[in-house]
Amino acid sequence: MDFQRPPTELERNWFYNGIPSQPKLVARSSSPPFRFDVDDPRSSDRKALTVVGKHAIVSTWNDEPSTLRNQILGILTRQNVDWSAIDILRIGYADEEMPVIVSISVLTDTLPWKTGNQVASDCRKALVEHGLDDQDAHDYPPQHRSYMYQLSDQLGTAIASKDEPCREGTKGIYLRRTGSQPAEIFALTCRHVCYSSSEEGSRLPGEETLPGKPVIQALKKIHDKLKCRLETYRKKVACGVDLSASIARLQGETHAANDVMYRIIGEVAYTSDYVVRTSECLSDWCLIRLEDDSHERRLSDLPNRVYIGGDDLKSRFSDREPTISIQDLQDDQTIQIRGIVAVSELQDPKQERIVGMRGRTSGLRFGVVNQVKSVIRRVTSSRTFVSLECCIVAVGDNPPREFTQPGDSGACVFDLAGRAVGMVTGGISRNDVLRGGDNYDLDVAVDVTCATPMEWLLADMKACGVSMEIL
Repeated sequence: MDFQRPPTELERNWFYNGIPSQPKLVARSSSPPFRFDVDDPRSSDRKALTVVGKHAIVSTWNDEPSTLRNQILGILTRQNVDWSAIDILRIGYADEEMPVIVSISVLTDTLPWKTGNQVASDCRKALVEHGLDDQDAHDYPPQHRSYMYQLSDQLGTAIASKDEPCREGTKGIYLRRTGSQPAEIFALTCRHVCYSSSEEGSRLPGEETLPGKPVIQALKKIHDKLKCRLETYRKKVACGVDLSASIARLQGETHAANDVMYRIIGEVAYTSDYVVRTSECLSDWCLIRLEDDSHERRLSDLPNRVYIGGDDLKSRFSDREPTISIQDLQDDQTIQIRGIVAVSELQDPKQERIVGMRGRTSGLRFGVVNQVKSVIRRVTSSRTFVSLECCIVAVGDNPPREFTQPGDSGACVFDLAGRAVGMVTGGISRNDVLRGGDNYDLDVAVDVTCATPMEWLLADMKACGVSMEIL
């Protein structure tokens, strides 16, 4: 493949075959072999993506001030590129050494090849200037995108604001005021789960320009799925299949979901406006003050539990089995989240940090934290934000799946030792939410998940006058 010419339609459509969303190639700065079966494209060798690991680019990109990061941002500004994310990952064929790629995601059909080729070439020169001559630069458009668990007080269940019950997200970790007894308990989620992009302002001590709003346990979609499955079972019974026990169980679950479908679990107490503060992360958090009588147990007894059981971990990690174990797994197959993982640990190039997440849409998923920070650009009707995020890619499935899907925003990311890593904020397409899309039903794949580290979140809250700690 000659990178000095535009990619052919075949190359454009199939260059990233194997990546969950199979993005389209716009331009690149070098020309490694491209394996492709013209007669049967879907049987062609599949590419994969993974984290960088130990590499010189980790410190060059992460450390402040980063002249390389600023140089590449300057290239995109000069070329007037409508970009959404810069991710540094390894992308290639699994049976070969996977090269480190500077991957620049651009909005679909906004970047002509000539401009894209110039951007890729300029980025390549910047890498070489920093002694990183084994990296490549790519441009591509991103693809924008037991039921009874949902009735529990555990983390990872579906929630929504009462005024927008179809805009569902995920209930994240439980917090309390620093140093206080747990008389007031708060659930963390993303701001964009509870407020649309048109609702500007904040709800902070001394700065309440946004109204509070009730938050419900969002079970309508679960209820509808249960009813659909119940109807399917009844049709099978009509054909002579004995499913009486299964039907009785589903009827019980359906009635239970119906009883609490619009139950208010709390009200938004605090949320910041969208802003980038000292940690350089975008403030996209919302704290829900929980109501005592809307949970399985007293708030003072509420633990940060995530359900792990029901998933075969050994089959997920068959090639890593000696190093994979969930520490302190409880008898009820849950893990309790205590403490946080420092950002410095997440960026340690000598460690591969496997993390988990349970979200409203994806359920339980596992991934690996990339050691290099991702740069994310979001555009609203009035402002543009450039921020840093923690980048996570999926592991443990064959074929590989995405780590998160739309609707998982707000989910707590945790490591296998039961420590909070951060909060899921979206994929490389999260800027669509800020542009007013708010479409959590979009059935698309997300190659890279963005998460705000818990250390940054707590620091950002404290800067807003809301000092919190993990329950």
